[in-house]
Amino acid sequence: MDRIISLIRYRFFLFAGIFPYLLGQAIAFSFRKSLNWHYFCLGFLGIFLVLIGVEMFNEYFDAKEGGDRIFLEEKPEVPDYFFILGILVFMLAFFIGVYLTFQIGWPILLFSFLGFLGAYFYVGPPIRWAYRGLGELVIALSYGPFMVLGSYYLQTKRIDVLPLWICLILGLLIFSLGIANEIPDYYQDKLVGKRNLVVRLGRKNAVKLFSFILFLVFLVLSLGIWLGVFPFLTIACFLLLPLALRSIIIARTHYDSPLDFLPAIRITLFIYIIIVGFLSISCWGGQR
Repeated sequence: MDRIISLIRYRFFLFAGIFPYLLGQAIAFSFRKSLNWHYFCLGFLGIFLVLIGVEMFNEYFDAKEGGDRIFLEEKPEVPDYFFILGILVFMLAFFIGVYLTFQIGWPILLFSFLGFLGAYFYVGPPIRWAYRGLGELVIALSYGPFMVLGSYYLQTKRIDVLPLWICLILGLLIFSLGIANEIPDYYQDKLVGKRNLVVRLGRKNAVKLFSFILFLVFLVLSLGIWLGVFPFLTIACFLLLPLALRSIIIARTHYDSPLDFLPAIRITLFIYIIIVGFLSISCWGGQR
């Protein structure tokens, strides 16, 4: 059991799916002024199982392909039963999804199915999104629209304008984090044939894309506030602009030095967490 826990690791993307789920619930509460705790707990369990399954699959397939391990002197072994355990937790999540579908409606099953396609085939054969330059987009969709809209629909049985705007912001943030995480791994990804966006574009162009995506995040926030989609409290997110600029400067200066590049990833992660927090607070504060 300790071996399983240590190999799964408490990486960011293990928790990244929980943040959008909780945010979707907060938005739903701001519209309904109520919360079905039965659906909340089941949905949370389903999401957590999926995230565990994703990490197991990533560990298993990366070990098989050599990704993220090619430069390690002692390569950690990933047992074959990781794949079986991944399938089992996905099956449990599927049963939860089916139950909620009967209780709430077919869109729940649709969001679950789209999430599964992104989760399993991110590194799993035969599609392997991460090896085809589509992994970043799949992550952005899975941890943005699919998570938030699915969570929101779980409580409201409807789709509204506000969660669509928030989906766009979260998707862009996750996309930028995906790009940032791949830049230090450029050479090892290239050696194992992982043709992600950074490998295809090159590190210089990838940094330009990373910078542009961060700019888009604040542009969407500006438009949302100007159009009255977001509560005015959301303007507090712009306090993070200096940090975003610092992250961009570090990325542009140290894209060829993995160790010196790491602060850019940490800052972007911090921006993501704070923006999600601001959006959640603004939703609660702007309760309808």
